[in-house]
Amino acid sequence: MSTPLAITGLGIIAAPGRGLDINRAALGSASRHLACYADPRLPLAAELPVGRVTSVLPTPTPRTAALAHCAISDALTDAALTDRSACALLLGTCTGGMPESEAAYLAQPEQVHAAFAQQEAHRVTARLAQQLGCHGPRSTHSVACASAACALAEAAEWIRQGLCPSAVVVGADALCRLTMAGFHSLKVVDPAGCRPLTEERSGMTLGEGAAALVIEHPEHARARGARIRASLLGWGLRSDAYHATAPDPDGSQLQQAIAAALTDAELSAQDVAYACAHGTGTRDNDHCETAALAASFGTLPCASSKGSYGHCMGAAAAVEAVGSCLAIEAGTAWASAGASEGTPLTCVDVVTTPRPLAGDVICSTSLAFGGVNAALLFGGAERCA
Repeated sequence: MSTPLAITGLGIIAAPGRGLDINRAALGSASRHLACYADPRLPLAAELPVGRVTSVLPTPTPRTAALAHCAISDALTDAALTDRSACALLLGTCTGGMPESEAAYLAQPEQVHAAFAQQEAHRVTARLAQQLGCHGPRSTHSVACASAACALAEAAEWIRQGLCPSAVVVGADALCRLTMAGFHSLKVVDPAGCRPLTEERSGMTLGEGAAALVIEHPEHARARGARIRASLLGWGLRSDAYHATAPDPDGSQLQQAIAAALTDAELSAQDVAYACAHGTGTRDNDHCETAALAASFGTLPCASSKGSYGHCMGAAAAVEAVGSCLAIEAGTAWASAGASEGTPLTCVDVVTTPRPLAGDVICSTSLAFGGVNAALLFGGAERCA
């Protein structure tokens, strides 16, 4: 029998701000935090809105690492986890130290700069583990938009198999030129700001941020008297190998990932009360994702938070995991930011105003470049009893 794992700490920093209260308020109001701004390091941000973090960050740490440090610190404090000698640390990221290496290259294109050595994603993981005293096993996932989902799945297996009693999982990504220019060149960026799960959607909006979850074996959490906020019930991963950047239109592999997560959690589709969709706002993603959700669950209440946060890339699944836990705690199905301004898709029940959550199980889905499909199931704290 699969063991529901205790989620004892949460931390988040993103476009709405830093901390659970400000992000809970943003999710509860479905407020939009996407805007253009002038920054010579990100020329496209002057004409394309982004979800930008304006909170004060630690310096001189690279920006992705600084975002992750904020989220992890808050999550560890929330969990009151002081003994981290065996705590694992897992990171999901796409950009790593790229913002700093870009700046160094543009300033001196003929030089080999020290920042280049810090670009690799695993350098961020090592830095964070050292700074925060997490001396258990470490792992780094860079699997495009499913990076944090894969990190959460691996953490679950490490804890279940007894490799560590606890783990802190963080997804973190900072905005950089490469990702902005890359998505702009694919012509999948909405110049008005993304409108996920609507007929009028015409592209995505990039964002940045970090979110972290402290996950423990329930026996470990109870032994130290920890408060359990929510539970991680199951996970599923599938790869469709359909295209380097486009999702498989029929969504069959995402359906299989959802089915695998349900099997892992020993739940049925009827147990799921709400879907926290990847919901990027592109024509292809939202079409295939809602088709997969409808095939898996019927007209399940569904929403995307990317109209508030932007697409935080490697951090997206962690941002949505924290949002799912907050929804379960509040007993509320968050509304899909921006959906009330358009025509919601009809194959799923797009939530346009917050409503009571009819149950305590949420399915969070991710679709990534390279054909990666992920599904995570979160439940209430009492499932760890």
